[in-house]
Amino acid sequence: MNASIASASVGITPATGSADTGLSFIEFLETRLVASPPPTKGQRTRERLKIAAAKVLEQKGYHGLRIVDVTEAAGVAEGSFYVYFRDKTDATLAVLTTLLEDFFSVNLSSEGSDGPFDTIRRANRRWLAICRSNSGLMRCMLQVGDEDATFAQLTRSINQRWYQRIAASVLRRFPKGAIDEKSVLLVAYMLGAMMDDIARKLFIYPDEGLLDLLKSAGADDVAVADVASVLWMRQLYPGLPIDRDLPEIANAIVNWPGTAAA
Repeated sequence: MNASIASASVGITPATGSADTGLSFIEFLETRLVASPPPTKGQRTRERLKIAAAKVLEQKGYHGLRIVDVTEAAGVAEGSFYVYFRDKTDATLAVLTTLLEDFFSVNLSSEGSDGPFDTIRRANRRWLAICRSNSGLMRCMLQVGDEDATFAQLTRSINQRWYQRIAASVLRRFPKGAIDEKSVLLVAYMLGAMMDDIARKLFIYPDEGLLDLLKSAGADDVAVADVASVLWMRQLYPGLPIDRDLPEIANAIVNWPGTAAA
């Protein structure tokens, strides 16, 4: 992977702001093509078509994608498309599979030596940043997942591996026998589903009620991620304090009776 992408800072825009291009999947593909171009002309053309398809998908969605739009964006003849892809579904699956397997693996890594809250907060902030920067493609993931069982299974498998890593991390931090593996994995699934739904309501299929609530509370994406992270921390590490500078709304939840650490 390109080092500049792997080490990109997590700049999360406010709920009213523009996307952070440093976490753009399209930019990731373009940078990778320049930094590590495939060895053959045909492979490079395929990558250009994939980038073009990603741009059209981001702008128009899966159902609005036309092959002519992809070839025009790539600067190739329409017939060239069929040398590399069977149809628009094949091209879309190539784009979204790369999004899941390459881009997410770089940008959603939770490795590091930070404490549990900082690790959780960093991952949640990054997740919302990625979803905002790629909201059209995230919508396509939902659309294609409804129609293609193989892609839906790939998405579930990647999510499952992510939840298993979270559960393993929690179990390492607790004394042996303090919590059972199945219970913590179930909590990880539920918390992950919460983050998916937050992203849907903020960026993919905006929930006007939620957006109005956040606006009235002066809460941007960072505040939303931090509130979610407090909830994660209370469920996964109920005995550990959260002693960090937080947005006002997140800090209020830290001190909420019944949520404070013992």
